[in-house]
Amino acid sequence: MTQQLVPIDGGVQKVETAITDFGRLLVLSQQYITTKHLENRPTEWVPGGRPIYRRLPATSETYQIDFFNIVPAPNTAVSVEVDRIGYVYVPWGQGLNSANSIYVSSSQSKKDLLIRGGIIVWEYGSVTVLPTIINLPLIEAERSQYELAYQLIYDDSPIAKLYKVEDFSLGGLPLSITASTDNTIGWRYPSVNAFLSTTTKFWVNKDTYFPPFAQPTQSFLQWESDLSQAYSSFTMRCPTNTVYTGTATLSYYDGTNYSFVETVNIQKDSISQYFKFETNPVFQTGWKVEFSSLDVSVQSIVVTGVLTLLEQQAALSTRSVLVMYPTGTLPRFVTNAQGNKVPAVYCPLAIVDVGVDSEIELIDDQRYVIHRDYMPIADWLTLPFDEDLINLYEQVENYPTLWLAPPTSLKQEYLTLEEYQITVEV
Repeated sequence: MTQQLVPIDGGVQKVETAITDFGRLLVLSQQYITTKHLENRPTEWVPGGRPIYRRLPATSETYQIDFFNIVPAPNTAVSVEVDRIGYVYVPWGQGLNSANSIYVSSSQSKKDLLIRGGIIVWEYGSVTVLPTIINLPLIEAERSQYELAYQLIYDDSPIAKLYKVEDFSLGGLPLSITASTDNTIGWRYPSVNAFLSTTTKFWVNKDTYFPPFAQPTQSFLQWESDLSQAYSSFTMRCPTNTVYTGTATLSYYDGTNYSFVETVNIQKDSISQYFKFETNPVFQTGWKVEFSSLDVSVQSIVVTGVLTLLEQQAALSTRSVLVMYPTGTLPRFVTNAQGNKVPAVYCPLAIVDVGVDSEIELIDDQRYVIHRDYMPIADWLTLPFDEDLINLYEQVENYPTLWLAPPTSLKQEYLTLEEYQITVEV
């Protein structure tokens, strides 16, 4: 069987085209320049000056934002570590609540929090977040005041990705599988065989090897996944040459309760008998199929829909997680992918007052907004007040005196000659 995964997010290919410039002069009108915000702007200086600090040379005018607490002069020998934060990026010239920036509002019923998508900027670059709706009654939000923020993460732990599949075997995926035959010790046809998609192994609910009193009194298959999946349909195929009868009932399992979905009859084609479920694709983590007959077996299970799979990263990357905690209870430390405790970094969004019946009473905007993107660069310009940059600046500033005055320039020439073992006599 050929297993094919079609990525849903991050799978869009970009096509680059080469455009030949024939030398046409492009003149922009003043109205166009004003509308597109293309006017020249003064250089943005960090506290204490030094605009070149954290600049990406010859590529962009991206400067350091105050991600760290840099104490201005005259206290240059003192550095105080403060909480690191994330900024909501608002494109230059647009309002704080523009369509291109992250903003929190409520629905008309005041039961939903609407978080607009946008870009978050922090010390490790930028991360794009998608629009989100939080239904407060669904999460059983009690009467209280909550802090809403994005937790910013920078590590190489696996990332959950969505993939579109068709007739895809679940064999090899991390599933917790149980069946009605698990209570019989030494059962020769375990439930995991139903997910292997082979012609020689299958799950059987009735085994003549055991006496009648040891046979299962139920007939079901159940599997759970740590990552949510959305099946639009899946097929449970029986071994060839079977003559089973009856129905199969599908239920969703959320760890506590079962929710009925549908009941289907057994079908048959040129290959074998099978049960096929066609449902609305809803993300779930648990499924249970109960058979009306005790005499049944399953050889393979294939699904069509959307799977959530973990993708290993080759390098550290930035991502975000939306969190909502009662005011004052945001965790100050988190455990990273290496198992170490590190300070948590948040991009604050709002403080939300929730009243009775999970109804929104007030949304207090807590965003830190910035109009410039940020890209970290190599460490050669990463230390505040670094001596190399100061020395270089002094040499450039005093270039005529140091390098062009006759006594100084001749002295430099003498030193150069001595490096090549040439003796100069006066």
